[in-house]
Amino acid sequence: MTSREYHEHHEHYEHQEQEQEQERYERRERRLSQRPHRADESGPDGPFPTATDERPVIAFFDADETLIAMKTPFSLLRYRLRQQGDVSGAEYERRVEPLRRLAALGVTPVEVVSRFYELFEGVPWDEVRSDARDWYAELRAQGCPFVEPVVARLRRHREARHHTVVVSGSWPATLQPMAEDLGIDLVLCTEPGIDARGRMDGTIRHAMFGPAKGDAMGEALAKFGADPADCYAYGDDPGDLTMLRRVGRPTVVGEHPTMVRTAAEEGWEVLPARLAPGTRRQPV
Repeated sequence: MTSREYHEHHEHYEHQEQEQEQERYERRERRLSQRPHRADESGPDGPFPTATDERPVIAFFDADETLIAMKTPFSLLRYRLRQQGDVSGAEYERRVEPLRRLAALGVTPVEVVSRFYELFEGVPWDEVRSDARDWYAELRAQGCPFVEPVVARLRRHREARHHTVVVSGSWPATLQPMAEDLGIDLVLCTEPGIDARGRMDGTIRHAMFGPAKGDAMGEALAKFGADPADCYAYGDDPGDLTMLRRVGRPTVVGEHPTMVRTAAEEGWEVLPARLAPGTRRQPV
């Protein structure tokens, strides 16, 4: 091989290497672009933009399994039954197991919640709310299973003067004491039917699931005068997709396959559902 042939061969080889390296780079970039952006509690680069009176910002949060690792109405039911002597949890299981089976059939959340509210028919609503405050105080004392990265985000939103709003399928009894504790500005949630005597009538007066969450967010946006493009939302479940798609800065919480896949497709951020140290999720 002559010197000229050697150099031509070497240049051809280098050119092939460059092309292959470019192809590897492009494949890597395509793979990365198909993954959801995962973050820790530190959030996006830099602080959240500070809201002003002229340009308000809202951060919307689902509650159960997003801010706190439990279904709070079921946790309150367990607490009430224990206070009534159900130390073993047998009565709780007797009442809740039919609801678990119903959920396993794939019925809508509102159908399960309707059956749950039937368990409280005839109970004074003020009594439920009072028990809920005692329940939350005990939970706080024992260690509340908050989803730590989401609660950290909540604090940062408050520091940036953002309005904080919970939009949840849960009920006011358990959400209000938690909202007061965390400094949440507004709670929009499922409302139980209350009769003229102030007792729960076993029905749902207003459900807050799926599209209803988007409608409630519209009311909050109008109330605070915020542009959806400037706002944030956090949710863990496919029922929260309406909420997440309503804002310019949505974040998925946890590892639900549908949510992680959607986050990848839409380029949304994903936060880990890591619990506060020393706590654990409460199962239904």
